[in-house]
Amino acid sequence: MKRALSLCALVAACSQEAAQATPPASSMAHGGQRDSMDAAAGDVGAATAAGAGAAAEAGQPTFPDSFDDSGCVHPQVDAKCNGGWCTLPSGCFVMGSPESEWEHAPQERRVNVTLTHGFIISEHEVTQAEWLAAKLPNPSKVADGQGDCAGAACPVGNVNWFEAASYANLLSEEEGLSPCYELKGCSGAIGKDPSGLVCEDFSVGSRTIYDCPGYRLPTDSEWEYAARAGSRTAYYAGDITTRGAVGVCATEPELENIAWYCSNAGAATREVRKLKANAWGLFDMLGNAMEWAHDQSGWVPTASSLTDPDQSYGAGQGRNTRGGGYFGWPGACRAAARVGLSATFRTPGLGFRLVRTLP
Repeated sequence: MKRALSLCALVAACSQEAAQATPPASSMAHGGQRDSMDAAAGDVGAATAAGAGAAAEAGQPTFPDSFDDSGCVHPQVDAKCNGGWCTLPSGCFVMGSPESEWEHAPQERRVNVTLTHGFIISEHEVTQAEWLAAKLPNPSKVADGQGDCAGAACPVGNVNWFEAASYANLLSEEEGLSPCYELKGCSGAIGKDPSGLVCEDFSVGSRTIYDCPGYRLPTDSEWEYAARAGSRTAYYAGDITTRGAVGVCATEPELENIAWYCSNAGAATREVRKLKANAWGLFDMLGNAMEWAHDQSGWVPTASSLTDPDQSYGAGQGRNTRGGGYFGWPGACRAAARVGLSATFRTPGLGFRLVRTLP
């Protein structure tokens, strides 16, 4: 299918871009789409299949888990949600995946992450009703028979990173908060075909992204902290049991009740809040719409612990997406998995959710 090949090529291109001269991660608190995923597995899956999970399946030697999480105490996990937003406390968690996890990638190297700011996060992905309430044209669509479901409670899709950031700014301004993103050299218009809003660059209008009082995209660390809800397994419902080929759809029992993914979603995203929430009270963190994160793609932790990691960098790099999407195979829907895409990339099934730092 033409569209499948197009998505495959873009994923491959962004993966290569992310691999080129990406700065190491540091604590910067002070400074069919299914066909496309099958095809893209040769590019994106090259790193994941090389993990120790694949080695174990092949009968190669594996090593004991020696990760040191001493001193990293996860806060109590409670669902504190109101008006479509859930409150998450500051605290420490283990980000990434063990080398023994199936489809583990090098960029998922585990690290103790301390988030010093509590935050609120959307209970679900931004819906088409919420998008339209901002008086924006709905970009959601179906292409080649697959894509975005149609309805008020469906996730808005076909949104690029700049459009997600612009929507966050609009919501901030509506509530009298300082916008987090200064978008520069922009052309086109948010929500409009063919390309939506495309910008040459952006900057963060605060010392760090965590210091911004307005709405914004979650950092990789915030997103994974929210998705895991205190768990360390591949999914917040349990560990991955499927050991299929990279990029090949399979039924994963631990995903069936919590995520719309390749095995149960059909040809489109689904209405939000239809499956089981995690312990924070968050819905669809895995599967359904693939979600934009704030951070630059390709960064790899090099320290054993980080505080408020902020991988903002510039717009010339790819930006991370999380959750795997409705077309994602089990390995792509793991909590630690991330895929870098160009910030200007739009496709049905690509959406987002927002966060806001608590005072």
